[in-house]
Amino acid sequence: MKVLIVDDEPLARSALLRLCESDEEIEVIGQAESGQAAIRASELDRPDVVLLDVGLPDMSGFDVLHALHDAGGPLAILVTGHTEHAVAAFEAGAIDYLVKPVTAGRFARSIARARVRLDGCPAASAPGLNSLRPTLLVGEKDRKFYPLTLDRIDYIESDGNYVTFRTGDADYISRDSIKRLALLLSSAGFLRIERSLLVNTHVIRFIEPKGHGAFAFTLASGSVLQSSATYRQEILRTVPLVRTVKSVLHAPQQRSA
Repeated sequence: MKVLIVDDEPLARSALLRLCESDEEIEVIGQAESGQAAIRASELDRPDVVLLDVGLPDMSGFDVLHALHDAGGPLAILVTGHTEHAVAAFEAGAIDYLVKPVTAGRFARSIARARVRLDGCPAASAPGLNSLRPTLLVGEKDRKFYPLTLDRIDYIESDGNYVTFRTGDADYISRDSIKRLALLLSSAGFLRIERSLLVNTHVIRFIEPKGHGAFAFTLASGSVLQSSATYRQEILRTVPLVRTVKSVLHAPQQRSA
């Protein structure tokens, strides 16, 4: 894993460098003291992950993050001495948010999260993924950010570069992808039933076969979602839908007196 460290404080860079050196699979390919330097280094050296401080002298870490995303750049882990930016960090597309001073254990979990994203491993085979699973997601509505516990979300629907979290009473948007969320949330009971749909299996009321490998999922809210045949095997691995054929035995008709 190639890592770029971005922080305007030498001591902070040194601390992150030591944490990186404790992992034999991490190669620190450079360090930057400003946002512009970080963008240039990212374009030239193509890191896999950027450890990015929020407060830089020429621009914010969020500005750098947006520039990197627009250019199809690396994964970003934001690092800061403050906790109040956490919600905005995830909404901006960071894969994690570290608060200084960063502990070795917290750093290791963050790097594990990055490996899952880079490798595209299935959730079941990714070591430690259950411990990385979020207890909530953050959605935006009317220019406000809302922390959403997983049990509140009925299903997630993709829409271009965004996803929509559908709840029983409102919809919230997030700059994320169905592919990433499917990996991250599979152990929490979320099942991908169509290219653009991820459903919370805990709110399914019943499922109906629709023919040609497709199913209709009726949720507790009354919403009905249609799956595609492409995801039939994945659905059956999670929900063993075995049709039961019953023989109907007709009782002998009684003779009238």
